[in-house]
Amino acid sequence: MIFACLTLVLCSAAMAADRTPKKFDMPFAATTKEEALAWQKQVRAKLLEFVQRQEPRYPLEEVPLAVQVGPAQDKGDYTLSVVSFQGNNKTGTRFEGLLAVPKQKGPLPAMICLHGHGGSAQQVFDPKGLYHGFAERFAQGGYVVFAPTLGHRKYAAMALWDLMRAVEVLRSRPEVDPARIGVAGLSLGGEWTMWLAACDERLKAAVVSGWLCTAEGILSVPNCACWQLPGLLELADIAEIYLLIAPRPVLFESAERDVYLPIRYTKQGHARIRAGYKVFSAEEAAQQDVFPGQHEWHGTMAYPMIDKVLGGRAAQVQSKEN
Repeated sequence: MIFACLTLVLCSAAMAADRTPKKFDMPFAATTKEEALAWQKQVRAKLLEFVQRQEPRYPLEEVPLAVQVGPAQDKGDYTLSVVSFQGNNKTGTRFEGLLAVPKQKGPLPAMICLHGHGGSAQQVFDPKGLYHGFAERFAQGGYVVFAPTLGHRKYAAMALWDLMRAVEVLRSRPEVDPARIGVAGLSLGGEWTMWLAACDERLKAAVVSGWLCTAEGILSVPNCACWQLPGLLELADIAEIYLLIAPRPVLFESAERDVYLPIRYTKQGHARIRAGYKVFSAEEAAQQDVFPGQHEWHGTMAYPMIDKVLGGRAAQVQSKEN
């Protein structure tokens, strides 16, 4: 049995190595900040082009947000409302989400909180389960929180325009300081966090939980193919996409027993990211929280990091899980 398992692991690793490009089209090779900034501009333009091919983007002037806010429920430290907005489409499809507004004077920092495959806005507020109520924790810590329910797409990146619209929902709120908005997500939500923070420079900080890896690492185990937006795999190693966030702070949560993202590959990916951030003279802004868990949100380093950057107090809130 042990021999059979070892053979399977070795075969999976060999297949991943074969499927990983031997040479990427636009790998990160910058040695100066000027070269790094030029690389960012070129790669970000390519990513936006790849998404545009799959999902045309409509400007807000052409397809307005048309935000609708339901009655506010009293949650103690904050109020919670069901919010919907018009998506990036001309079919009238709207997306719902939950908006939490702390009971304190603004302008306040804000967070976009993103669910994973099969998840919802309600789940990221639930202290039970793999999300550990991280959206509620931010709300209790003085952040205006918007958690949209976006659902699965053929390619995860096709949600990018709607994610940017979710940022606009927050920016439209009078309680929000538009200069202090961050994003966090788990699993598919972590992937969406990568896309949003990499492509929308209005986001000031990001927490990517359960998604950091190298291309070889993702391909080495069964994973939803929705991450492979046409053109992405060949462009650069998936870990290098995070360098589009530099020098803005980013934290990666990596569980030691995450079956979807082998820990050795997450560490390799983080090492590449740290090396890239060093070119921006911001090596310490790219941190990794390696913890002895499974595919789940952790929060131990995430809350203090976001508080430090955006000015909230989520780290001071006591967990309700126990």
